[in-house]
Order: sequence, then structure tokens, then C-alpha cells
Amino acid sequence: MKPILILQNAAYDWPGYFSDCLTNWAIPFELVNVATGDTLPPSILDYSGFAIMGGGMSVNDTAHYPHFDQAAALLIEARAHRIPIIGHGLGGQLMAKTFGGLVIPAPQHEIGWHAINPLHTSAAYEWFGGLNTVTLFQWHNETFLPPPDAQILAGNLYCLNQAFVLDDMHLAVQFHIDALPEKINHWLDNVRDDISQANGMNIHPDDKIRSDNWVYTENAQAVARQLYTRWLTKVPR
Repeated sequence: MKPILILQNAAYDWPGYFSDCLTNWAIPFELVNVATGDTLPPSILDYSGFAIMGGGMSVNDTAHYPHFDQAAALLIEARAHRIPIIGHGLGGQLMAKTFGGLVIPAPQHEIGWHAINPLHTSAAYEWFGGLNTVTLFQWHNETFLPPPDAQILAGNLYCLNQAFVLDDMHLAVQFHIDALPEKINHWLDNVRDDISQANGMNIHPDDKIRSDNWVYTENAQAVARQLYTRWLTKVPR
């Protein structure tokens, strides 16, 4: 099969559990890390899927991050040719903006392990494998308003739109199902400005996050495998 193209936007936001799953499932992928000088290909047609990872920048800041425009062009091409797309955090926001939604400052920032509520819809049931509340990792200060033709899959107390799907194959999530404990701890050690606002509610303190990593990671990875498996059903083999 053709490889899945993975776009890494920031040095500190490697693909994590997503690429672990692809490796374990013997699914080929190609990583483009723009933080180290890699460049995106001119076309998505040599790939079977397109995954975009997260980052602390804003997708609206194309002046400082011109690769966002290149990625948007690949997103449009991928959707036109029914090549499945998945966006994590910033990647989900870029999908929203590209396909007619908006990315705006979040009314409340979210950092830490937070409850996510799948909507009571058949689409949410199918993608999440059920409708039970799940606890997943969050780190964002902007949020997306989904495209008009999107199906919203989940929300929570602090962020109304947590996931959406387009054409029953392109998945955007605000939360980080890709986040492993070592990745989260790396963020805490190196990208700390937002943690200074910790209030114990929507922004959790450092020590709570490190402790919660071991409480919630196993179940979060089960949710990740469910979402990734469902997404991969649309990827041509």
C-alpha cells in the first residue's frame, strides 16, 4: 500500500501513539518534520492517507508558518480524491479552517486530562465504539468551529466542539489521543508558559498531570486504537 503522510509541525510534538499504532499494524508511513527543515510534497496522490499532528502555534498565523497554506492545499486535494485525513489538535484546527470552519480563541483553555462526551448519535457511536464518557489529554488555547457539512462527534464542559468527521472518513480531534506519558512530560518540561495559569479546573497543575498520566493512559490508548482503527477502514490497502 502507499504510505500515510504524517506532518509534524513542531519539534516537541512527534506522532507518538499514532505512529506506534501504524508500526505495530505494519502500515507504512512517511514523516515530514517541518521543524527540522523537511518540506511537504507537491501532491498527496502518492499517499494513502494524510495525518497532521499538533503544535502550540495558531493555524491563523500563516505569515510565520507558511507550510500551513501548503498543508491546506494537500487537504483539499486529499478530500477531492477521497484520501482519508486525520488531524490531532492543531491538525484538527487546520482541517476546520480549510474546509469552511473557523479557528478562534477558546473561551477557556484546556490543559490536562479531561472528560470527553461523545454525542448521542450513530456517527459518534460508530467512531468511539460506544457513547460512554472518556478521559483524554488536552492542551489547547484555541478551538475550532467545524465546517458547515461536518458531523460533530463529541464535546465537553470547557470546549463545545471536541471532534468532527467529514464524508464519514476525515476525522478531526481537539484532544490528543497521540499523547504518550513521555510526550506529555516533555511538554511539561519544555513548553510551560500555559501551566503558569493552572487553576485546578480547566488548567491542571504540573504534578496532577504527571500523576494522571498513569491513571488514564491505558484507557485513552484504547480510545485511540478505536478511532484509529475506524479511520483506517477508509485507507486503501
